[in-house]
Amino acid sequence: MFLCYFFFVRKQFTVWYFILTFCLSFGLGLIFNDKYLLGSASLFIGCVQTIYMTKGKWYEAIIGIIGTCLSIMICALTGLYGSIIFAIVIYIPLSIFNLLNWKKHENNHTVELNQMTIVKSILTIFIVTISTALLSFLLTLIPNQKLAIFDACSNILNVCGILLIALRYKEGWLVWVLCNLVEITTWFIALVKGYSQNALMQIIKNIIYIGLNLWGYFAFISIRKKQTSNTIENLSQKSH
Repeated sequence: MFLCYFFFVRKQFTVWYFILTFCLSFGLGLIFNDKYLLGSASLFIGCVQTIYMTKGKWYEAIIGIIGTCLSIMICALTGLYGSIIFAIVIYIPLSIFNLLNWKKHENNHTVELNQMTIVKSILTIFIVTISTALLSFLLTLIPNQKLAIFDACSNILNVCGILLIALRYKEGWLVWVLCNLVEITTWFIALVKGYSQNALMQIIKNIIYIGLNLWGYFAFISIRKKQTSNTIENLSQKSH
């Protein structure tokens, strides 16, 4: 009886989450004159992906690919060509890798998570720093490219977050929070300078994503604790 009630409550939460995020996304888009409502659609797709990602479901990557396609359209209207190149060359392939890797390491319909070490953390920070500097320089060579350093930093952080999540590390959520902060700065400058009619929606989207990414981080901590507890329990049973 309790299990049936628990399943019903979780089911109801997911339905209401979809309804509320849909109304919020497109309501904000109408209020702030979001061009073609692309920012609204991107926000909603991101919210949908997040809830399945926090549950450790492999098919969240499929939703992410759809969201990436929407981001490509937004960036094409803004002149952030670095983001477009990264989306096609890196984001979509990484999303496919994410899908396959999570599906491969699925246990009881939930992905098995890995543990980050200090050495891996230091190496990640070093790679992100060098990659951002290199990409920023390359983007300045593209005619009409705007905000090269911010475009480079947000894309490198986004790639890092996707890769860490694909490799099943909870720290990927924290990298995305940092990416959101850079994105907010990027779109604020774009708004002030008049580069994009989608800028305000992108700022709001990233503010909301900060909350969602923090939620995802703590959800992964919970999943990791549960998996560690189950592993210890299984080893204990085998020893007896």
